[in-house]
Amino acid sequence: MRISLWALALFLISLQSVYALETVTLQLKWTHQFQFAGYYMAKAKGYYHDVGLDVKFMEGGFSVNPIEEVVNRRANFGIGSSNLLLTRNKGQPVVVLGVIFQHSPLVLLMRKNTPNQSIHDIVGKPVTIEPQADELLAYIKKEGVPLDSFTINHLNPELQDFIRGRTDAISAYSTDELYMLDRLNISYAVYSPRSAGIDFYGDNLFTIESEIQEKPERVKAFRAASLKGWQYAMDHIEETVALIHNDYAPYKTISHLKYEADAMQSLLLPHLIEVGYMFEGRWQHIAQMYTDLGMLPANISLNGFLYSPNPQPDYRLLTLFVTAMISMMIISVIALRFFRLNKKLDKLLYIRSQYVNLGETMNNISHQWKQPLNELGIHMMLLEMLWEKEIPEKNGSEIKRILVKSHSILGFMAETIDIFRDFVSTNRQPSHFDPATLIHQTLHLVSENFAMEGIEITHDLERNAHVRGNSTEFSHVLLSILVNAKDVFHERNTTNSLIHIRLFQTQQHVFISISDNGGGIRIRPIRRIFNVGVSGKKNPESGLGLYISKKIIEEKMGGTIQAKNHKIGALFKIGLPIIDKNNERAN
Repeated sequence: MRISLWALALFLISLQSVYALETVTLQLKWTHQFQFAGYYMAKAKGYYHDVGLDVKFMEGGFSVNPIEEVVNRRANFGIGSSNLLLTRNKGQPVVVLGVIFQHSPLVLLMRKNTPNQSIHDIVGKPVTIEPQADELLAYIKKEGVPLDSFTINHLNPELQDFIRGRTDAISAYSTDELYMLDRLNISYAVYSPRSAGIDFYGDNLFTIESEIQEKPERVKAFRAASLKGWQYAMDHIEETVALIHNDYAPYKTISHLKYEADAMQSLLLPHLIEVGYMFEGRWQHIAQMYTDLGMLPANISLNGFLYSPNPQPDYRLLTLFVTAMISMMIISVIALRFFRLNKKLDKLLYIRSQYVNLGETMNNISHQWKQPLNELGIHMMLLEMLWEKEIPEKNGSEIKRILVKSHSILGFMAETIDIFRDFVSTNRQPSHFDPATLIHQTLHLVSENFAMEGIEITHDLERNAHVRGNSTEFSHVLLSILVNAKDVFHERNTTNSLIHIRLFQTQQHVFISISDNGGGIRIRPIRRIFNVGVSGKKNPESGLGLYISKKIIEEKMGGTIQAKNHKIGALFKIGLPIIDKNNERAN
């Protein structure tokens, strides 16, 4: 009788523990597949159960918007894209709990018709793009393709429609649809936003503010268990694939799921970066990309957008020192690679322009340029993760500033190749901008490098004038003149090197003068300084930057650029017509 009572008591205790589990729902972004492996394994291995949760998975699909499901409280958690930034800016209280994909898998697939085709070939054609794919639209816009120049079908991007030719291009995940196309020997081209420097996070785990306020411990527990499941899933691919095939997606073959798992390795980087890791500086960079493309206002606040489980920092002074040294080393490598690539690019462009189509050449160079930038970006993320874990806020503010600025430099470098490529394109869309603000931004990028070489840059800038053109192109005009001055200082061993930038305006024009004390331009006549292959420096690979600068100012911005000498150095003067923003909007 005593044994029976003990058995009954144990049964009641176990029954009570089952009923004590809190039920929460996770809204998936798409149908069941390896894309959500970590959540499946967190449930299968009991990680959710161990923290008192019974997690239900709600399949996604074309007609399901995870953000709407969570905001309307039909789900507790969801999986979204980096467009959560846009949603937050519209007033929706979404909060990112963690990042799963360090690089977004979203790409555009196009039928391969010619060997030299490019993203510009979508003009005039039907393109199927799924909802929540704003980064693809941002990519297309950045490539200089107007969004109204092709037909966008916001339909379910069925692969069969692409295979049968009913649509010329579709949005897809690089981890999924390519498998079937390869199996069917379908010829296709892949266009990734990363090739244009748009490197967004992907598959972000999120919730809303009220969920965190009402159930803070539950949110923290769910996040921790989910990330633990992701780490297990990526460490045990065979076991995870078998579970998904048996319990969630029997319609997907084992080989298809393995393909997806292998493709995700380079996007999650699970053995280099802790799953779930995110860096505020990179989110700021993503926001700036949206701002540059007119999709977000400038300087939006990230307050409340990024969740923090409040980990205890490690106050180790040695780590602070090592991290600071690594930061400076990485920035030095970036700068060195940047200037070396610039030199190679100058020479290659000059030679190739005489023999082959320049546009094709630029596409080839673009690939070679941006691959090392992606690698440098990975190293930056590793450094960011170390900083977040090891450096206290009171000692790490300078490191954080260096990291944020390094991301800006990476983005600036990624855009450099676009300037050269767009130089031969007629599709670039101009806009209006304040040159004084742009000068400040450009100086922010190069100020530390110049200061390290003993070069002082001063400026006297009048504001509130707007000109028409491409702001990034104009920034590179300034950079070309500044770098030329720096090289001259170095070659001539100039002491007390000084560059002064002055911006002033008349009723109809704005003028920018850039003067230095480097001894002046020695080429005669001086106007030859803007010719291809002509340079006032000893380096024989120079002689393209000022040529392109002149073309940008005069042919693309309708202005003038002149070079002359003054008493102690060179003087470049740029004149640009002022625009009336109000009249322009009215027109």
